[in-house]
Amino acid sequence: MNVPNVNFFINYVDCLSGKFEDKEFMELNKEARDFYGSKNTFDYVGYVNKGSKEKIDFVAYSGNNEKSHGVFNQNGLLNDEQIKELRTKLRQTKSVIWHGLVSFEESFGNTYCDTSEKAIELMKYEFPKFLKDARLIPSNIIWFAGLHENTDNKHIHFSFFEKAPLRYKQNQDNRVYSDGHIRVEAIRNAKVSIELKLLTISKDLKASRNNLIKEFKVFKNQEIGAFMKKIKELLLIIPISGRLSYDSENISKYKSKVDNIINALLMSNTKLSQQVNDFDTILTKRDNEIKNIYKKIKLDYSDKLMKDKYMKDLYRRLGNIVLKVVRDIRIQQEKLDFETKNYKIKKRIERAKRKALFKNCARLNELATKEAVIAFQQFLHKLDEMDYKRQQEEGVID
Repeated sequence: MNVPNVNFFINYVDCLSGKFEDKEFMELNKEARDFYGSKNTFDYVGYVNKGSKEKIDFVAYSGNNEKSHGVFNQNGLLNDEQIKELRTKLRQTKSVIWHGLVSFEESFGNTYCDTSEKAIELMKYEFPKFLKDARLIPSNIIWFAGLHENTDNKHIHFSFFEKAPLRYKQNQDNRVYSDGHIRVEAIRNAKVSIELKLLTISKDLKASRNNLIKEFKVFKNQEIGAFMKKIKELLLIIPISGRLSYDSENISKYKSKVDNIINALLMSNTKLSQQVNDFDTILTKRDNEIKNIYKKIKLDYSDKLMKDKYMKDLYRRLGNIVLKVVRDIRIQQEKLDFETKNYKIKKRIERAKRKALFKNCARLNELATKEAVIAFQQFLHKLDEMDYKRQQEEGVID
């Protein structure tokens, strides 16, 4: 049985003021209402905002070390004042408080909803559609959500409630709040629509990234020649068996030559070289900020610095691409040599080998450029997340 890419779960808590005679039932629901209605010290808003290291009563799908990317609404991540205001409204509302979860199959979530940027974009456009389908009025709804991750799966926790009672009820003069019932059809539709939207979001982000890559990968023959000479040197000595990753022991004595190729690659493309310099400047600035903070409190900061760590990771990623392409060239050339015994066509084969070498160098330039752009985007997103967590720790964000 195939696991669906998207699952959508929803439940609710009511005010329950005198509706039931069962005291035990009333007490359990009062506890749930206090949790979702922000009457506890640690409430659902806090859980959505920060995650939890323990499984929480009332919360489906929570697990150990469940990490949050922060709480957001249709306008983006909430700051401390906005979170306080949200909690006040939750405590005051007489509306049903709905709460739910959008969960993703592991590989699908890791691919299509792996950043808060994608989660915010998804909920901003899909949640109002779900509310309409559930016969609620989006403009009368306050909602918030947060992207969480644990060991296995990415998932989005959400909650919402009505601003004002707008429904008419038979034999009542005053308008009332909606009950908690949500149409099954609305849930089914949301699952399909969310999956399609995530594919579109990823496609749009990929298109944006590809435009950037296209802008960077304009090169001339002489620029390829700048690193092709270094590749020819490595071709003569690199092994084609054993583990061929940048950090492997098998490659350790060739690492400096691989780094020389990476440096020539980066320098051969003016725009990409500028991007590396800009990123280096950002990391240097962050490291200086960290040094100043830790010096003031007289703590060791050596393991907190980022520049060397991130630049090493960039070279590792590009190094693996260089090694893959060099290995491919080596195999192609050895195949040509093996299949060519006739002396009369040796010159033609040599021309074919040079052509293949040039073609693979152009391919290497393209692959390295793409990997560098992806690395920059991921690193910058990581820096943004670290900034957000630092502000939480310092009390700037609640």
